[in-house]
Amino acid sequence: MLRLIPFLVLGLSACLKDDLDPSSLTSNPLDPNYDGPALIERVSDTTRIVYSGMVAVDTVVEQVVNVREDLLPAGTDHKLYVTLVNTGEVFDYSSENPPSQDRAYHHVVPGVSYCYDYQLKVQFSLTKAWRYCTTANP
Repeated sequence: MLRLIPFLVLGLSACLKDDLDPSSLTSNPLDPNYDGPALIERVSDTTRIVYSGMVAVDTVVEQVVNVREDLLPAGTDHKLYVTLVNTGEVFDYSSENPPSQDRAYHHVVPGVSYCYDYQLKVQFSLTKAWRYCTTANP
């Protein structure tokens, strides 16, 4: 039995791989250093006036985004994680019941840029953030 131990140790050590360099992980959309096409794309953005009856009560900025499912491995379960950059407010849609409020910036000032950071939450990790800004129109 003792004669087999050196061969076992030698065999197992031959399977040792080089250390992983996290900075080289750039081709997987789930890695923080991903440098390929945008995983989350802005589809549209708008400034709209909110009315109560015939009275304008607020002006808001909103964005619509699309997650590029074709870039993800098949069957990847993900949730949208959004940060309103100007306010720091975070919307984490990882629960079954997303927050009741919308992701709009309320009480916006015409001419001011309002930015959103979009990430996907996959299990317990966040992907790289994509930032899109919209300037409030009068």
